Amino acid sequence: MRKTLLYAVPITFILVSLTLMISGGWLKEPMGDQDELLKSVQNIEQHVKRNEWQEAKREHTYTKKAWTIVSKRIQYSVGKESLSDVSQILSRMEGAIEANDANVTLVEAYSFYELWENLG
Repeated sequence: MRKTLLYAVPITFILVSLTLMISGGWLKEPMGDQDELLKSVQNIEQHVKRNEWQEAKREHTYTKKAWTIVSKRIQYSVGKESLSDVSQILSRMEGAIEANDANVTLVEAYSFYELWENLG
């Protein structure tokens, strides 16, 4: 029994760790109505293209909350730098929305899409 535990515990730990590290791809997907991050950024893009700045601001508030939820889920399966990059993109996007700058907002949205595709 002792010998079995001696092998089982480390093997189980290694398997759980590997699973956690490679799970970023499916952990970033929405698991409810509170964390639809990609859809939210797409909505911001559509609002900006139609010059609906108040709706874009409201959607960005949701986006920040969704990112908080998603980042906690994926923090162990993606690099810290990637998490920081997404946070910076969302911050710059917020500033561009406040300034009603469609060009910068769209640039940041497409930067987010590229990073999101490669995340996990």
